[in-house]
Amino acid sequence: MTTDERLIIGLYNQEEQSLVDLYDRYSTLLWKISYRVVADNAICEDILRQVFQDVWAKPSDFNNGKKLSSLLIGCCLSKLDLLTLQKSS
Repeated sequence: MTTDERLIIGLYNQEEQSLVDLYDRYSTLLWKISYRVVADNAICEDILRQVFQDVWAKPSDFNNGKKLSSLLIGCCLSKLDLLTLQKSS
């Protein structure tokens, strides 16, 4: 079993340590992606908060046979897209 698989199982079981470990594992990557798009520390932190809240609330959305990192990046980019759309309207 991979580390990501263990983390997802922990999230299904509402184990807070799994969320902490997931954050430690992926927050830097997601923050860098966010910063390339918005170049604002506060917005990047908010995007990360939203992504990890989504993972905590619905771990099944992040367990569909794809790599966890790809799903997290996709979620992050979706949040950034929504932000961009809100700013342009």
